[in-house]
Amino acid sequence: MAYLDVNFEKKDIEWKWADNSILDHISEHTAPRDIFEAVCYEISRYYKDQTKIKTYKRKIKWTGRFLNAEMCFWSSRSNTAGRYVNFEIVPSAYSNDTDGMENKGLLYLGIKNMNFDVYDIDIQKFGQIIGCLDACMDFFEYIDSPEGFERLMNETEFVFADDRAVNNRRIFLDRISKKD
Repeated sequence: MAYLDVNFEKKDIEWKWADNSILDHISEHTAPRDIFEAVCYEISRYYKDQTKIKTYKRKIKWTGRFLNAEMCFWSSRSNTAGRYVNFEIVPSAYSNDTDGMENKGLLYLGIKNMNFDVYDIDIQKFGQIIGCLDACMDFFEYIDSPEGFERLMNETEFVFADDRAVNNRRIFLDRISKKD
């Protein structure tokens, strides 16, 4: 059993940090929390006008036909001013119809979290983060169909194989197969 990897490529994007952003002048004295918050803000700005995406302070939500997905942004207590600031993307998926499902319809896919050091972030590294988020949303869009989710179920040995996880995935697949 292994975690699911979402393969991504860096996106070449044209982007300019918000006016007066600390990302334009990071120094060894800049607090890691301030850098993390500034990166979260830039991601919100980047996705703010996309129809299937809602932006929040520390996450974005993608809405599909049968499922919703969240990509939450976490950091670390081991951040070090002037050296390292962790930016972690934690993706998860939920059924739109949670009736009969446990844990608010969480689908327990076991997607591997992705980490970036954003201490010295530039537009290229920001493009990596955007590429990762786009790849997550592409993956969720792919499994937001009976065929896609069934293929995932047949080809994946899930890390989370307990009764609750298996039941939620089975209920979800049964439900969307009848709606299509």
